[in-house]
Amino acid sequence: MLLKIKKFLSSDDVSLKVNEKLTIEDEEFLKETRLDKNILLTGEILKIDDSLTFSGKIEYLVKAQCARCLEEFDKKIETKFSAGLVQNEDMESDEIQMLVTDGMIRMDEIVKQLIYLSMPMKSLCRDDCKGICPNCGVNLNEEICQCESRLTDPRFDKLKDLLK
Repeated sequence: MLLKIKKFLSSDDVSLKVNEKLTIEDEEFLKETRLDKNILLTGEILKIDDSLTFSGKIEYLVKAQCARCLEEFDKKIETKFSAGLVQNEDMESDEIQMLVTDGMIRMDEIVKQLIYLSMPMKSLCRDDCKGICPNCGVNLNEEICQCESRLTDPRFDKLKDLLK
């Protein structure tokens, strides 16, 4: 995945809008992350004095499993980022750096890193997901379980006696 900016670098323009559809070819990465291979990269490259900065976002689709009901669903994720464009990498810098070589930016590794950093730990299929019944395992989004609604933990039965 290459982003060509050679014309922009040699021009007097101070900004370049970026709207690129990128495709990840790394099958192992796609399998590991359960990611759709098509990614949308949007943003803007700005020339400020002698430096170049990229402010943008990536959008991608991932197959996720709901943390409550365990159903699989497609989740769209958007993550914003800011990066400095450099001719040679400074290993001691804390900011994200994109290496410009011959007027091109290789996007493979930076996009993978942004995806890893933006993937959620837990996902919900919807905000009001009811989950599964802890007793019978029924998906409460699809049906009503027939379990007794007043199930209590037997360890707390002695506390009930105190209320009598």
